Amino acid sequence: MALVSATASPTSLHLSIASGAVGGAVTCSLPQLWRPLAAPLRAAKGANSTPVVLESKVKGKKKKGSGAGNLAGALDLEIKDAQEYLDSDEQEPAPENFPFEIIDEEGMSVVILKRGYKDEKIEVIVSMPNLEGPPEFDDEDGEGDGENAGKDDEDEEEDDESAGDSSISLKVVVSKDSGPKLEFTCTAFREEITIDDMLIVEKTEVEGEEKFPYEGPEFTELPPNVQKGLFKFLEQRGVTLSATNYMHDYMVTKQTQEYIRWMRKLKDFVKQ
Repeated sequence: MALVSATASPTSLHLSIASGAVGGAVTCSLPQLWRPLAAPLRAAKGANSTPVVLESKVKGKKKKGSGAGNLAGALDLEIKDAQEYLDSDEQEPAPENFPFEIIDEEGMSVVILKRGYKDEKIEVIVSMPNLEGPPEFDDEDGEGDGENAGKDDEDEEEDDESAGDSSISLKVVVSKDSGPKLEFTCTAFREEITIDDMLIVEKTEVEGEEKFPYEGPEFTELPPNVQKGLFKFLEQRGVTLSATNYMHDYMVTKQTQEYIRWMRKLKDFVKQ
């Protein structure tokens, strides 16, 4: 999803230049010249990044049930558990001033967000949440059996911790009627959005013609004030924490819906 790297904190900006071209590592700190953005965004792979703890609506727990050893029975059990989870899932309403139209097609692994902004067209492709493995749903009886009960509790704690790394990937495309377009690759966590990459995509005059354009430096190699300006650029176009947090929960629900559809297709096939 560098010779020069930059990180930003609420109090200073740090610019590091790798040794080699200038004979040694140089680090400079700038005083507090700006306030943090309302929606915290940062360059990906920052040296001072800290783990982000998230809450996922999907909880991991290994199930035991009557479907063991019987494919049709196992599929029925899995579909039942997933449907019960989905029925109990309360989808939060879209945040105030959510600017995007949501295009959600059944059977697809992404959702597309669209909006206009001045003379620009904004399109955001939102991927499924980055969870460890397929969705797993709570075992209703909640009972452990003897010596395995403690181990089940430990497994559940580990699954909850791994859920804290949940995120969604975004591809943000900003285009106009003519000229190039900007493409951002982002990762949205609960507490921050990172920009992993940015490209200027030129329109090709001849389809199929192979070219090798200069793609620019790595995002983290850009000057700190340029990075900050691009963060603000995305925020003004609707890529904010409130929007991405809503889409995170939306995509968790969609993942469950698509999982159920996929399981039903498999069930129909094996029963034919």
